[in-house]
Amino acid sequence: MKAKAAGGKAAARTKAAPKKATAAKAARADAPAPDGERDRGDRSKRLLDLVMLLLRARSPVTYREIREQFVAYQTSNVEAGLRAFERDKADLLELGVPIRYITPEEDDSLEDGGYVIDVKRFRMPEVRLTADEVSALVLAASVARAIPGGTYPKIVDLALKKLAFDLPEPSDTPTEFPRPSGRPRDTVLVHFPEKPGASAMGENVAILEPAIRFRKRVTFSYTAAGNGVKTMREVDPYALAYREGAWVLVGWCHLRKEIRSFRVDRMGDTQMAPKPKSPDFERPESFDVRTYVSRSPWTFASEPPEPVELEFRVEAADTAAEDFGEAAEKRTVGDTTFVRFACTNPDFAASQVLKAKGAIVVREGARLKKRIADELAAIGGRYA
Repeated sequence: MKAKAAGGKAAARTKAAPKKATAAKAARADAPAPDGERDRGDRSKRLLDLVMLLLRARSPVTYREIREQFVAYQTSNVEAGLRAFERDKADLLELGVPIRYITPEEDDSLEDGGYVIDVKRFRMPEVRLTADEVSALVLAASVARAIPGGTYPKIVDLALKKLAFDLPEPSDTPTEFPRPSGRPRDTVLVHFPEKPGASAMGENVAILEPAIRFRKRVTFSYTAAGNGVKTMREVDPYALAYREGAWVLVGWCHLRKEIRSFRVDRMGDTQMAPKPKSPDFERPESFDVRTYVSRSPWTFASEPPEPVELEFRVEAADTAAEDFGEAAEKRTVGDTTFVRFACTNPDFAASQVLKAKGAIVVREGARLKKRIADELAAIGGRYA
């Protein structure tokens, strides 16, 4: 009898052992980790995953669905898992994540209540800067970005990308700041110099930026790229833009009687007309700086037009497909393309012909032919 009783007690202890082990495991799951939080990384990931789950959901998410997605809530003691979820939810609310519980009474399409994130309260409103705030930002960022040997350029780029509209261009593209009105003529494009020593250019920009905003005429001396000749210009400034490694002013030139581009680093003695609150001109409603700066260099006007015909052989087919202006005439014979257009930028045309190494032939255009011949003679003289 005693042996039988002892065997029964042993069997009872054996049967009870799994229950005790399960209870101990549940207690360990609900107990805090040593040192406050041993798995902070896992918990941070869980909080982020919980936010993403609720943001992606199209309807309120029940706790049952949440529990199925997270191992931390799948404790044998259901109450322990629920307490873990409530702690996570409280932390997210403290961090400013607006989690709400929607009951079936609030939404009669629901069978069970569920959790959502109030997207309107969660997302930050759009940042709108005034013109003066933009100017101050540009000035401060230019100084910080020009400091050599530091991490400021990367930090400035990241900050401006968060505040500005991104353009799908390489890293050296301008940053575009939004104006309150959002019209194309209110757009200002700015370039931040990579290296210090651009104080003269900075002084010009400091004058040109308010002149554009207040629509004030500017005067300056301008040094031509080809011959170094200086001329005095009077310009109605429309916009600042970055193009092919240079910061340029786009505006109506009273000397040439048309819209022209001026490299800021070739400008000197820049002055803005007095009385800044009295506009001197109105920008044309059709003017869009983005369209203007995206023009093909073939259409730039640096000299009086000359009728030119170019022959593009198959090796230069990509160049033949470029924009030569609305009045250009193109015809194709086999693999060869012929283009007739009014050449107003002979420096660029000559450089393209020389770069093509014979794949572009000048059929008509005496002035352009002479310019190319002079370039070749100068090169030959250098290496004779």
